[in-house]
Amino acid sequence: MTAQTQAPPRSEKSLPAGWRWVRLGEVCEINPRRPELKRSDDVITTFVPMSAVDEGGKGISRPELKRYVEVRKGYTYFGEGDVLFEKITPCMQNGKHAIARNLTDGIGFGSTEFHVLRPEAEVISEWVHQFILQPWVLQKATAHFSGSVGQQRVPENYLAQLELPLPPMAEQKRIAAVLNEQMSAVVRARAAAEAQLAALNHLPAALLRRAFNGEL
Repeated sequence: MTAQTQAPPRSEKSLPAGWRWVRLGEVCEINPRRPELKRSDDVITTFVPMSAVDEGGKGISRPELKRYVEVRKGYTYFGEGDVLFEKITPCMQNGKHAIARNLTDGIGFGSTEFHVLRPEAEVISEWVHQFILQPWVLQKATAHFSGSVGQQRVPENYLAQLELPLPPMAEQKRIAAVLNEQMSAVVRARAAAEAQLAALNHLPAALLRRAFNGEL
């Protein structure tokens, strides 16, 4: 692991006034128990397979809608605002982690490869999500893998013991808003650069076509 991917222990890193160190398991319920749901089998329910979550923490872009009877058993339960952490390699390292939003009736089911992080009163979903997306967090998680090669997973305990800095709620919201805007700007810039690159890649063919049509 390089110096760039390592985080300093809490004893070696000071925090701004009003901030404090906590463990993720102190401010989030991890893999909360599913409540008893009185729900008709035919009620449409949000379902999030692994493929529905984009890499790089970009969110859930392809959620599915299924009848409750199809998803009520054998899948991971979560609620509105929960943070989904993909625990299996290589999806974990690729940032397939997201906040569950716009769930039908506020609940959803998804891949069994999700750890569910439910923020409690002291922390917002965005703070947790943005923290776990840091490269050093994901790199450090690989040292805690369990399971056979090719099917290795991050255990729940790694997340429970993970230390994160916790500012006051207002500061969490302010920083999260700034990060969201800056990350959106990065996405827009990347899309523009990719569009330019695509245009450049097509330029030689266009030039040849114009030449042989007598248009140059």
